[in-house]
Amino acid sequence: MKRKLFPYFFAGLLFVGIGFFASSCSDDDITETAWDIQDYEVNASEWSWNPAKRRWEVVKQMKYIDEFIYESGAVIGYVFLGVQNQDEVQTQLPYTISILLDDGSVFTETVGYEYSSLTNRVTFYIQPSDGIQDMAAKVYYQFRLVLIW
Repeated sequence: MKRKLFPYFFAGLLFVGIGFFASSCSDDDITETAWDIQDYEVNASEWSWNPAKRRWEVVKQMKYIDEFIYESGAVIGYVFLGVQNQDEVQTQLPYTISILLDDGSVFTETVGYEYSSLTNRVTFYIQPSDGIQDMAAKVYYQFRLVLIW
């Protein structure tokens, strides 16, 4: 008799467990995620040299950021490289490239960004590893910031 009841007891326990598991997932457990995509264009003529940081910079007004995003969200920066609809790629910032010079020496340039929720501004920069103010570094860039909260 005990053997005949065991499968029914086990099936009942399994059924009740599945019921508890399925009912524990409610709409209250789901957190909404929001995001905002902000695109920026920087022309070669917009870059200015910051002698204190030894880098090229351009400051742009952010379309939207608040303290909650700054403290609890994420701001992810990208730069577009190549020609749109041909060989364009999107790569995450900071982007570092090594450049071989005619004399055989190598230096790196880092393209990056900094942002502030206090000023609602983003600073894009090009920082050469040798700290030399190279006018050829001032080129057109397209940037994208993705804010997630």
